[in-house]
Amino acid sequence: MATVAVWLSLAAAVASAANTDASWWAYTHVRVVKEFSGGRMLTVHCKSKDDNMGTHWVGPKSEYEWRFRPSIFGNTLFWCHVWKGDDSQIVYDAYYAGDDKLYDRVYMDNSYWVVKDDDLYLRQFWKGIDVFFHH
Repeated sequence: MATVAVWLSLAAAVASAANTDASWWAYTHVRVVKEFSGGRMLTVHCKSKDDNMGTHWVGPKSEYEWRFRPSIFGNTLFWCHVWKGDDSQIVYDAYYAGDDKLYDRVYMDNSYWVVKDDDLYLRQFWKGIDVFFHH
């Protein structure tokens, strides 16, 4: 009976934390923005093992964004395929909790991926730079 009480207490604590804005359970935002020249559309298809975000078309000076709560086990991975309206395709990990190098380049659980004429960049607002980040 004591074991059941411990498990119920633990479940209640996790449920309570999930309903607050605790940083370990806060939403993570990922954005993909088109900043390449020409009138071509940017095609974006992102997914994880559990979630398929579908295909989205991004026009000039526009972006595609989604949000999620990372797994408490630290293994959340979202990857994306982007096409610049021609045959060029970029495939990359848009979010991976297990990649310290990537996580260090993300600010406040926000990833801002920029597709430019020459390749893919990760925008670092706090430094005022776009970091080249091709696959």
